[in-house]
Amino acid sequence: MIRNYLKTAYRSLLKNKGFTALNVLGLSVGLATCLLIVFYVVDELSYDRYNTKADRIYRLTLDAQLNGHGGLYATSEGPLLPAIKNTFSEIEKSVRVVDASGLFISPSKFYFKKGVQNIQETNVVYTEPGLFDIFTLPMVDGSPSTALNDPHSAVITESTAKKYFNKVNVVGQTLTLNDTSTYKITGVIKDIPAQSHFNYNFFLSFSTLPESRIGGWGYSGVHNYVLLKPGSDIKKLETQIASIEIKHSFSAAAWSTNGNHFRMILKPLLDIHLKDDSQYSLSKNGSMEYVYIFSVIAIFILLIACVNFMNLSTARSSKRAKEVGVRKVLGSARKNLVAQFLTESILVTLVSTIIAVVLAFALLPLFNQMADKQLAFTAQSLSWLLPSLIVIVLVIGFLAGSYPAFFLSAFQPIDVLKGKISTGFKGGFLRSFLVVFQFSISIFLIIGTLVIYNQLNYIHNKSLGFDRSQVLVIKNTTSLGKNAQILTQELKQLPGVVNATMSAYTPTGSDRLKTGLFPHKIIDIKEDMLTEFWSVDENYINTMGIKLIAGRNFSKNMATDSSAIIVNEAFAKKFGEKDPLNKIVYRFSYGLQAFHIVGVMKDFNYESLKDKIEPAVLAYGPDNGAISIRMHSANLTTLMAQVENKWKSFSPNQAFSYSFMDQEFDATYRSEQRIGTIFIAFTTLAIAIACLGLFGLAAYAAEQRNKEIGIRKVLGASVSTIVSMLSMDFIKLVLISILIATPLAWWVMQKWLQDFAYRTSIQWYVLAMAGAGAILIAFITISFQSIKAALNNPVDSLKSE
Repeated sequence: MIRNYLKTAYRSLLKNKGFTALNVLGLSVGLATCLLIVFYVVDELSYDRYNTKADRIYRLTLDAQLNGHGGLYATSEGPLLPAIKNTFSEIEKSVRVVDASGLFISPSKFYFKKGVQNIQETNVVYTEPGLFDIFTLPMVDGSPSTALNDPHSAVITESTAKKYFNKVNVVGQTLTLNDTSTYKITGVIKDIPAQSHFNYNFFLSFSTLPESRIGGWGYSGVHNYVLLKPGSDIKKLETQIASIEIKHSFSAAAWSTNGNHFRMILKPLLDIHLKDDSQYSLSKNGSMEYVYIFSVIAIFILLIACVNFMNLSTARSSKRAKEVGVRKVLGSARKNLVAQFLTESILVTLVSTIIAVVLAFALLPLFNQMADKQLAFTAQSLSWLLPSLIVIVLVIGFLAGSYPAFFLSAFQPIDVLKGKISTGFKGGFLRSFLVVFQFSISIFLIIGTLVIYNQLNYIHNKSLGFDRSQVLVIKNTTSLGKNAQILTQELKQLPGVVNATMSAYTPTGSDRLKTGLFPHKIIDIKEDMLTEFWSVDENYINTMGIKLIAGRNFSKNMATDSSAIIVNEAFAKKFGEKDPLNKIVYRFSYGLQAFHIVGVMKDFNYESLKDKIEPAVLAYGPDNGAISIRMHSANLTTLMAQVENKWKSFSPNQAFSYSFMDQEFDATYRSEQRIGTIFIAFTTLAIAIACLGLFGLAAYAAEQRNKEIGIRKVLGASVSTIVSMLSMDFIKLVLISILIATPLAWWVMQKWLQDFAYRTSIQWYVLAMAGAGAILIAFITISFQSIKAALNNPVDSLKSE
């Protein structure tokens, strides 16, 4: 019986090659898109799950608000873990981690020597031996229990060992850091999986750090992790840990009074990547919001593909109606007919699934490039993919084929053989509903894509308050020491260099720390004005194109400028003085420091446009964190070569590392750009698949009204009249789709835009363009079948009467 079903299904599908090809194309594209999104979602949800104790690992996270500023912080104070690990029985293990490159604990730049060459490494962390008790980091050489016990010991990854020594077993070897200290390698671990909230290549012993840098309760630059015993009361423990910190830390005690608050949150390890908005996280996190969005899109595209299957199958109903009638007259039971049609459906789904897997495999590199992922078909992924595909074939085959199967098998033989079959498109409420459903999704995606594009265009063209064009930023300049200032002066002499400056930070940089400034000598935490505090030289403002609106720039000829600062408008507003010039503010950092304000600069966006401009202060003091060069040259290649030669004359063994400021700015919004690109791709696919369904319905409508069209032509109807008649039913459905999708898309995209402090608005013409585009796409799709039907010879459709 099954063999007969398969044989009959094969013959039927082969007989109708056009419809079969459309079915296979729609399903395979929909399934391939769904597979790619599933790979993305699974990858995002798998972060940190390689740890065997992941469900019991927590990071201590601060939730603090002081005088209107503050937030969530992934770091907490250094002495906190030693104070609590033996106090609370719930804590089984604990470990401290310090990302020095991100939090400016000396040294903040790491150059490891390989032969005569100094190689800068950014994935460096200080940590304790407890790291290997908590996280699953298999060691291939060395002992995890003792690897990081001694000062100046280090554990590295396999790839790092091969990079520096061309082999893995390197325990006992040494690495020279910054030409000043030597670290003994005491362990080699396997490379950390990409799905981890931290990815380091060098683990330096925590005991190497001077206690003065991490020992005080006033410094919250340590990532603290705990492994809790099963069944621990998390909320109770959070309150108890916070009380310990408030007891010991003056800042914590101050932040917990006068309407401010200080809380401790135990953030589950498995929530860090997708559900954590903390500042100073160890890596750039993902977004659960986008996981939900892409999951919904995957489901919608799959539903659209299944809907097309139904529509294209029912479009063939009149051609197969007589077959159904004859088979029923000859004694076929309805269940046999249903089984026959379901077999065809499952067969088409099976072929489509195979093609979809091949298509997904071929498109995976392109998708990885768009999504900035490293997704791959692996043995592990195949272990869940193959069973899932079998379920998909059966479920989709049944769901997509159920409607046509039950619809066709329900025909009454006498009505079929008399020519009385379906009442046509107008009577197909379900099919009309499915068209509205398809195009509502498509219009929603079109509007979303246009809004994302407009916002990214707005970001790219918005005046930021500084000029980021043609500014070269030379990195790794810390290693130059005092020579950095000499190099800056020599670079200024090069033809094509307009200006050059040394500074701690650049407007497009990251990993900055704020400091507290106070209006009075007597420090009162309630008067704290948390602000950015950047050390710059006298050329910084001119080089960056920042505008002064009051006062003056720094001058190297004025000795008093060693304590001078220039503040932005946001700081002046928070300071509360109409004229802040020459006013004194104070900072407590290794003693009380006084600064006098010599200038006020216009606000400029030094952070993402998602954030409002906060107070910022420029302090006079050349800092070799970075050298920025404003260039204006017709021959950029030659100028770059000259800059590199200057660099090599000061640091011949260190690679010339640089970037352009506009590229750094664009990198800030790379995530949004990726989302925009993916949205465009998904929208295009959704529209293409929906058009396949509309194409099928147009064919169905034309087929059902074949004789009507013939009679109208005999009575004098023109081709345009017939095309208009056939198209109008569908255009009405698209108009209904516009009415449904437009307000929903507007509401959702308004929510998305709320993430940006500086954003464009959704103009009416964006909604109009999306609607007009949908109507145009629908009309072009329908017109092919409508014109074809209108041009048919009426004799062919009426000769059977």
